Amino acid sequence: MKLGNEIALESGKQWTFDNNVAPYFDSHVQQSVPVYLEGHELICFISDFFVRDNAIIYEVGSSTGALINKIFDRHHMKNNVRFIGIEPVKSMVEQAKKQSKGKHIEYINECIEVVELEPCNLIVSYYCVQFIEMGNREYIFHKFYEKLQPDGALIIFEKEIINDSKINEIVESCYLKFKLKQGFSIDEVLSKKFSLEGVMNTNTENQNIRLLMNAGFT
Repeated sequence: MKLGNEIALESGKQWTFDNNVAPYFDSHVQQSVPVYLEGHELICFISDFFVRDNAIIYEVGSSTGALINKIFDRHHMKNNVRFIGIEPVKSMVEQAKKQSKGKHIEYINECIEVVELEPCNLIVSYYCVQFIEMGNREYIFHKFYEKLQPDGALIIFEKEIINDSKINEIVESCYLKFKLKQGFSIDEVLSKKFSLEGVMNTNTENQNIRLLMNAGFT
């Protein structure tokens, strides 16, 4: 079944980031997610308050490295700053390294669950938590909190479930219309939606706040 942007899955298969997705990921996600690139810019603006000389910056779920590259471009003139992307899919890391050629960006090809983080100043998670197993999320948020410096920050950028059914209906309708206007066919939109079932598990705002507070964030 076709999902758009040259991405296809066998009928009935679940979505995966490791199915020859990497070469087409950036164009696909930019067409699929409203204000995706604007979110990158906002995170770069926020990073100005936390990236200084000798800082360590992590992006969790760095995919093809688009965002960590932008953070690097913004701050690489500072002294001794380390930029580290964490990404479990090998083909994504390979694509990221191609796109980061000539830049001092490190990539760790592992799941965040098993990565030993160093004390750091900024952790960015951009549409990543929703793909982490529900039972592992509290552990991961605790890991983030424990490894951040006292004046550091965690930036979480996520799709969330809306508790109000009417508002949720409106948002879902707008999202469908957005994707159709971007050039996806109705079959591609539905195929992608069905393939994500059981793979992407979105939290409500209250669930995300609870995870943060239970980990120690205020």
